[in-house]
Amino acid sequence: MAVLISPSSAIAQNAPHPDAGTATTTPNMAPKAPPSKAPDGGPATVRGTNWAGYVVFGKFKSISAEWVEPEVSCTDTGVIQRVVAWVGLNGTLVDGKPALPLMQTGTEAMCVSAAGAIASLPGLAIVNLASATIVNNPEWFRNAVRAAQTSNVHLGNAATGACGVLGTGSAQGAAACTQEVYRMALWEAYPANPVIYQDVSSAPGDKIAAEVSFDGAAYTMTLTNKTQKWTKTTVAKTDAPVQTAEVILEGQLNSSLPSFSPVEFSNVKLDGKPLSAYKTVGYSIGATNGEVHPGKLAKSGSSFTIAK
Repeated sequence: MAVLISPSSAIAQNAPHPDAGTATTTPNMAPKAPPSKAPDGGPATVRGTNWAGYVVFGKFKSISAEWVEPEVSCTDTGVIQRVVAWVGLNGTLVDGKPALPLMQTGTEAMCVSAAGAIASLPGLAIVNLASATIVNNPEWFRNAVRAAQTSNVHLGNAATGACGVLGTGSAQGAAACTQEVYRMALWEAYPANPVIYQDVSSAPGDKIAAEVSFDGAAYTMTLTNKTQKWTKTTVAKTDAPVQTAEVILEGQLNSSLPSFSPVEFSNVKLDGKPLSAYKTVGYSIGATNGEVHPGKLAKSGSSFTIAK
């Protein structure tokens, strides 16, 4: 999942190409530039990141939200495609330095083929190595992410082209180019790698609730699937202070996004108050196949929708 530029989460252990390893979530490392209006007249956003949603700056004790797991359709065989819905504390630049660790929990739907996993490996390796530098050298981290994005685009285009020639009609083509959707529930203390809850699952239409809280000595991350009636709670001990809070739908670097049904974040609460009680900053995903940004806050002040 991520800090702002977050190449989020992890390749599932049962994904088609186990050598793909684990991709860390990237934090939102985009410089705090003046937001600009979305093309359709939506709220002003910091554009071109891999986060779509709202960020609030300040010291908080908890962030929570609910959403429904989206339908997802894979569209690009050459890259890993992801949509990750999460809530978190920290992860954005504050006074030029990343607020870390980013504590987050949520659900992921990932499209991956063997060809896409292989094409994504160099970019993921760059970001994973760069994550070790994020605290002391955020500018180097940003440069590394740009290099990873370039690698993703070029190698992804090549893999997509090869799959276009090879097709999926043959056994060889199907093995290399058929994308499958993997769904995961997870938590993360970035820059550490995300942790996937191996004994639970989610499905399109499932009602999800997530909360991250801080008591001064530890962060508690709670994820509930109300439809399947399971709850996972993780406590991570650290007294690192809260500086930002987020409600985010995340993509994979600047890779193309899969098609997905609109995601409505509802009942969004920050320290028990609706999101509208605070000054929010919007962020949009700058994927290669189009920009995705958060919609306006509803009249309730506690819900908004992200649609592709």
